[in-house]
Amino acid sequence: MPVPAYGYLWDGAFDHEGRYWQGAVHSDREFSMPPQFGHGTTIFRQYFKSYHPATEVVDSIFVGEDPYQEYVVETNTGGYRHYPIPFVAANVTVMDPSGGFWQANTASYRVTRTTETGDTLVVIEAGLPTQPVTPDDRSAYIERMVEGRPDQRRAVEAVADLMPEFKPILEGLFVDDERRLWVERSTPNEVPPFYDLFARDGDYLGSVRLAFEPRPGGKVWVQHGNLYTWVVDELDTPYVVRAPVS
Repeated sequence: MPVPAYGYLWDGAFDHEGRYWQGAVHSDREFSMPPQFGHGTTIFRQYFKSYHPATEVVDSIFVGEDPYQEYVVETNTGGYRHYPIPFVAANVTVMDPSGGFWQANTASYRVTRTTETGDTLVVIEAGLPTQPVTPDDRSAYIERMVEGRPDQRRAVEAVADLMPEFKPILEGLFVDDERRLWVERSTPNEVPPFYDLFARDGDYLGSVRLAFEPRPGGKVWVQHGNLYTWVVDELDTPYVVRAPVS
């Protein structure tokens, strides 16, 4: 149930027991103004909160920690700019409507299905080759980020130096209405997304490469045999796309 809100898309969901789930994060870090400049890491604890409308029972489940890296600088106008570090791997957790969670770290192709108490039920692994972060990747990032902001070059170069040695292998996960797990592989820029599909018991069901590129940051959803997302044309006009999943 996507809910548009200021600055982000909130996407809570119901499970098959009728409970309503919402992801949440928490950190013990005390944020101050002015912020701490330079490179820093914040550890976020990830939770899923649930609410059962019939029983009104509220619960929360801890699903792991996720470190977030950024580089903070002061701008020439007296403000502050927060730069995330590109290509840093992250922990991903999605709720399985049939119960439990699917989890992965995007640095490797290893996906697990766990119970709500943290017991591992299924492990999916694939030996995909890693892709290095190249000097061209760093240079392209620098030139893109300093366009119109030449005063930020030194900060952007520092961010480029902090990029990891290898790019993430995975981009994300989601579960469709037929309980299939969609594992999105990381692809180069301007290359349409590529997904591997798995049954709930971990059996491989096939792969899907989209024939179009969704709008950057756009959600992809599969329901009733169709994939839904949105794209934009050369005039930046948005269009909803429905594509059958064969």
